[in-house]
Amino acid sequence: MTKPIFNFSIPELCQRADKLAISYKRDTESFKAYGYNGESLSNIETQTETLKQYPSDDYYEGKQKQATDVKNQLRATLETNISDLKNRTRLALGTKSMDYSLFKFSKLASLNDNDLVQYSLHVVNIAQPILDKLSSRLVTQEDLDTILSDRSKLDDAIDIQASAISERRIKKVERTKLANELYQLISELSEVGKIIWKEQNEAYYTDYVIYGSAKAIVEQEIEVEEEVD
Repeated sequence: MTKPIFNFSIPELCQRADKLAISYKRDTESFKAYGYNGESLSNIETQTETLKQYPSDDYYEGKQKQATDVKNQLRATLETNISDLKNRTRLALGTKSMDYSLFKFSKLASLNDNDLVQYSLHVVNIAQPILDKLSSRLVTQEDLDTILSDRSKLDDAIDIQASAISERRIKKVERTKLANELYQLISELSEVGKIIWKEQNEAYYTDYVIYGSAKAIVEQEIEVEEEVD
């Protein structure tokens, strides 16, 4: 997976890009001597704004959690209905009967989501032919239809959860790629800015040095002020 090539947050990266854009505008004529033109500034501003508008990982994590919560609730409902069928079947058939053993209710507690979907169909298929035996404990076709309906809802919810997980992963890669591209651009221009102002203007030089630090810009500016005092 694509990883960040910088050691601070994306919002901090955007702030640094904004600050660089201000310095670049001030020093446009100086940059021209190194082959840079207005296109560089436009690229910074466009990429920065794109990154600012890009939803954060927290947003996609939230969507993933919502999908997972819905899936978990549907699973719990399905398990409850199967457990109810288990209890009624046990009372109707007895735990030592052949018919009861075919349900394999002992598997219920250890099934993952996809296996539970498949197992639910198994339970219904076993119960339907012996509904007459189960009717003494009020098991009906309606009960089996409810299990099938819950099964379908869980199956759909599993797919939605998987899509949310995949979307989060894809968006994280896209966002990181955009951020890395912006970081490379401001890093390059920062190096040129340092070349321009080295031993010429310490204050202007410092405007470009800050992009190599892991600290937030505000923290760095406070340090600079303290050093000057």
